[in-house]
Amino acid sequence: MSKQQQVRNPEGFFAGMPRRAQLALVRLTGSREAELHALLADSGDRERLLTEEVTALADALMAKDSLVSTVSHEFRTPLTSIIGNLDLVLGESDELSPATVRRIQVAQRNAERLLALVSDLMMSADTAVHVHPRRTDLASLVEASLGSAQAHAQAARVSLSMDLPAPLWAEVDPLRISQALDNLVSNAIKYSPDGGTVHVSASCEGGRVLLQVKDDGMGMTAADADRVFARFFRSPAVREGPIPGAGLGLAITKAIVERHGGTISCSTRPGYGSTFTMELPAKAAAPAF
Repeated sequence: MSKQQQVRNPEGFFAGMPRRAQLALVRLTGSREAELHALLADSGDRERLLTEEVTALADALMAKDSLVSTVSHEFRTPLTSIIGNLDLVLGESDELSPATVRRIQVAQRNAERLLALVSDLMMSADTAVHVHPRRTDLASLVEASLGSAQAHAQAARVSLSMDLPAPLWAEVDPLRISQALDNLVSNAIKYSPDGGTVHVSASCEGGRVLLQVKDDGMGMTAADADRVFARFFRSPAVREGPIPGAGLGLAITKAIVERHGGTISCSTRPGYGSTFTMELPAKAAAPAF
């Protein structure tokens, strides 16, 4: 039997290879040809195993998101009922003692926090953020957002201010951008020190609107800033402190801004606060044909 007839072809490894190259490879491998065949077979097994693991991981992630969405949806109804009934009780507070009113208010605030968290969880599980842009005055949205946050800011002893032209028109979904603004302002208050300031400003540049929310709080490291828009991310300094949160607000804000065709960035330094900048379209994008 000739040398050429003795050449093996493990799993098509030699297919299409010139005969001289086949013979040279056989001479190089010598008696280790069986090891080469086993190595190739093991490589194929590993590839199949990796594919199965990736598929299983994708299925698990889809199942997790489905579970989060379903459970969060089921939580909304009883929480809404709890808050509604607490509102009714507080509406008759003249008949209650001051201590009872304070306890009910504490229960109301915590129920509202739970409802906000449920809403964030539902949105984080929904990979498709739907927006309906229209011509909107951003100045009025900022004013409304700061007005809604005033009680939170007063409780935290943080001052709120704004500096932007009015009206300030942009092509955005007012409900979604209000949600993004509320997230940024709420975060800025939460991470600001007593006596701190949260400042919202805006400007127009080349058909885009730059909307900034700045605080003088604890700030972040560069490494934390790179991950700050990731879902469920909370920096080690925050996790070790008493500040509550699930790490969803900024991820949701980023999804909203990007769905508008905009961008969001963070400029920060430890001990010197953070500035979040949303860049949004001032006009509607040209239709695609």
